[in-house]
Amino acid sequence: MATSAFGGARFRLLGPVEFSCGDGWRSIGSTKQRTLLALLLLHANRVVPVAQLHAELWGDRPYSRVKNLLAGCVWRLRAALGDEAGRALVTRPGGYQLTVPPGALDLVEYQRLVDVGRVRRAADDLPGALEAFTAAVQLWRGEPLADVSFTQSVMAERARLEESRLTVEEMRLGLRIELGEPDEVLPELKLIISQHPLRERLHEHLMVALYRSGQQADALGAYRDLRRLLIDELGVEPSKPLRDLQARILAEDVGLRAAPPSRPAPDLLPACDPVFHGREAEVARVAAALAEGAVCAVHGMAGVGKSAVAARAAHAVADRFPDGRVHLDLRGSTDHPLDPADALTALLDAFGVPLGETRPAARWAAVVAERRVLLVLDDVRDADQVKPLLPPGCAAVLTGRAAVGAADGHRQLRLGRLPVAAAVGLLRRVVGPERVDAEPEQAAAVVSWCECLPPAVRVAGGRLAARPEWTVADLADRLADPGQRLEVLTGVRELLGSCVRRLHADGDRTAVTALTLLAELDLPVVTASTVAALLDTAEGPARCAAERLVDAGLLEPLPHNRYRVAALVRLHGAGADPDADPAAAVQRVVDRYREQVRELTTRRSGGLSWYREHRGTLRALARLDRTDSLPAAVDRLRWTFTRRPAVPTQPPYR
Repeated sequence: MATSAFGGARFRLLGPVEFSCGDGWRSIGSTKQRTLLALLLLHANRVVPVAQLHAELWGDRPYSRVKNLLAGCVWRLRAALGDEAGRALVTRPGGYQLTVPPGALDLVEYQRLVDVGRVRRAADDLPGALEAFTAAVQLWRGEPLADVSFTQSVMAERARLEESRLTVEEMRLGLRIELGEPDEVLPELKLIISQHPLRERLHEHLMVALYRSGQQADALGAYRDLRRLLIDELGVEPSKPLRDLQARILAEDVGLRAAPPSRPAPDLLPACDPVFHGREAEVARVAAALAEGAVCAVHGMAGVGKSAVAARAAHAVADRFPDGRVHLDLRGSTDHPLDPADALTALLDAFGVPLGETRPAARWAAVVAERRVLLVLDDVRDADQVKPLLPPGCAAVLTGRAAVGAADGHRQLRLGRLPVAAAVGLLRRVVGPERVDAEPEQAAAVVSWCECLPPAVRVAGGRLAARPEWTVADLADRLADPGQRLEVLTGVRELLGSCVRRLHADGDRTAVTALTLLAELDLPVVTASTVAALLDTAEGPARCAAERLVDAGLLEPLPHNRYRVAALVRLHGAGADPDADPAAAVQRVVDRYREQVRELTTRRSGGLSWYREHRGTLRALARLDRTDSLPAAVDRLRWTFTRRPAVPTQPPYR
């Protein structure tokens, strides 16, 4: 149980009123203080008005004569509870409030277990419902609020709780009969009937238990005894359900003899990808998190194989979750993501739970409470979409392009592209080892043009498998042509298109413009300052735009404020924003690099390491420079490294 603000106190009302601070259960010596504690606990975490407490505790005395007694009673109660500082029993404007954390009051725990049992019963989970109802009944230690004054609130609550307990006992005993324990339940059933002889539901259970135990005559005798009692005491006949049950027993209805089968736990995991290859370490990491009952979020750019990893990990630990395994596509990357309310409805439907009048989130929490349930929530849009679907204790793997749930303590795994060897292995599984192994260098070229992204490799391999007259080199040649690459990889084009459509749907014009300009710049790796130059803005807003492209699955983040822009993304991103001015944007990047080169030339220190790191970028930008000033600036920088006496008149740097 949870701890409270004063020494881990817990409270019990389902019997004599008691409290514990970890050193055994104790009672409050004064009846007045016990009654005050009970009244505050019945309204736990709510303000109880002073006037109500006066009326309950001193209702037979004028208010003017007792108005000062309540503060003293509260002070003594705080001392008895060890809360002299008043951190839990708090004075509020107009009243008092006792703060009780979740799990610290048996009455609240009882009501929670009853709700869980009802939901499971509605879902035909009979063993789970019986478990919850049994746990609820075991919290009782006798008559509720047994040693407090019979105030108006106390008497009303006692009556409510006694009725609730009887109803739960009826459901618990009925479930034991349905689950094949009619003989075992008979002694307990007869005892409770002797205490409550007019409750027809108990007599119904008795008749069914006797009949299923092979005692048809005794079952009919139980009906006759009840009928005689009802006529003598109330002058009425038994209800129609009991009369119908008697008729079924007389007719030896076969349907009464066997309990209906309970609904099996849902097993709705997607099939594992038959050509899955690589990612063994990532699958093991996700599976380990799920085995611990944690939530693991797998994220990364579009096409890195997040869903395949999640499915493989879920199957690896499926036997640890006997109470249900469910996959749900949340469609976060589409134009119509699944609404959380609709997602809750789908999950409840998977477990056969009707919506009813209770809030769907509360019913879903009751379904998974104290059970081993595994969720695979695919294509998550954001944290708000999944938060209602993840009550405490629910193991789940989430997939999405953006990282989700880090602030909520979910485990995080970012997937990058496959290693070349693993990508070639995936190609072998799609095409067949003979054709791939015959041209290993060309196979490496194919997966390189596919950026080592599993969907791209699969599509390329599928094209090759469908064209037996092609060689691996033929496929590599087609992929090497930028004009043909996306035509060959049609599925990848659609995947990237969904990323761009999401940006348009979100109205993120800045990110769309950044994508267009990055495509025109055509650099494989860019820095945040490069994005700032493209957008002609400060580095902070530019970094935000780049991170939104990461969340959309179009950029891959790297250390030191850098981002990888896949060649396929650059091909697809061209023209995403027709109003952008790519030529001016590219020249701004060239100008920024030129100024940085000139600054390093002036300083004459630290330039060599910077030049080595950016040499490829400088060479690419030199070809895009409309002023030819960048090559000259780079050559002057290079001259400082060799300490030549004069600057070359013909810059060879291109």
